[in-house]
Amino acid sequence: MKTLYLHVGPHKTGTTAIQKFMLDNQQTLFAEGLLYPKRFIRIFGHHHIRERIAQRAFTDEDIAFFKDSQCNFVVSSEDLISLNKQDFSYFKQSLPFLNIKVVFSWRRASYKLYSIWQEVIKHGGTVDFFEYYHEHLARPAMSQMLSPDLKLGMFSQVFGKENICLIDYDASANNNSLIEDFLQAVGSQINDQMTFDANNESARNVSLSVEDTETVRALNYLLKDKASGPIVRTAFQEHKESLSGDDLSYVQGLINEFATALRIGNYAIDIRAEKLMSQDYASNMLNYEPRAGSKEVKLPSTKWLLDAKAHECLLRIANKMSELM
Repeated sequence: MKTLYLHVGPHKTGTTAIQKFMLDNQQTLFAEGLLYPKRFIRIFGHHHIRERIAQRAFTDEDIAFFKDSQCNFVVSSEDLISLNKQDFSYFKQSLPFLNIKVVFSWRRASYKLYSIWQEVIKHGGTVDFFEYYHEHLARPAMSQMLSPDLKLGMFSQVFGKENICLIDYDASANNNSLIEDFLQAVGSQINDQMTFDANNESARNVSLSVEDTETVRALNYLLKDKASGPIVRTAFQEHKESLSGDDLSYVQGLINEFATALRIGNYAIDIRAEKLMSQDYASNMLNYEPRAGSKEVKLPSTKWLLDAKAHECLLRIANKMSELM
């Protein structure tokens, strides 16, 4: 039986870099019997397949595509992580001739919450970090962000625990081995024919600075009736040079002045997750490395919004942005 490796992310675990690598090396992988299909691709990942699954919209042509190929498949989209048990059951039932193995990258929860919040802002969100953070920390056992066993338990029910492969993202990042570890998870390995441009900005979902993140968050709110999703952030990044001036300098200077530091990591929920992953899922873990401790992150405070001049500057920036979008 052929195998379909279903890479579900989650977000902020190097998915963009993995997808770009797989797409760039599609022919080399295909020669080895591993197909990273162009079908369902949007940008670098198979994000369209999530829509097919959620809408129960697999066509006979879709099913025939998987059935007729003699290769194993890698399907990758971090958007898949938002699907539920019924969605994945539909996917499995649609492809009964394939052995589906889930590839899941585990990243320590409190470390990634800031990155996930920033991703929310990039895509049009307006919630401030502390409000977002509290929502998860107040009910950690119900947060799929903080409790990886919630999603892993669901995958186990649908596909079988033995069909889950876990990558310790923090270990991969620390060892600079994410691509190699992912290839191992899907039954392949790096060879001389493969190319990887580590300096390609399009292959990485680059984080914004604290100043840019908070500016975009405020602009998302002011421009919410004119733009949605990542439109504001994209326009801000594209036109930042033309927006630069006294207004933006004043706003971002205040954001920096009032920024605060938060030490994250080694919370009770982190200790729980570490124990669970290293024990209950030890046989599923590809590259587990014990990790403890904490780190400090710089966070924007909303105090800058109390400054009247900042409001005036921000409105002028928003008006200029409105003309540029």
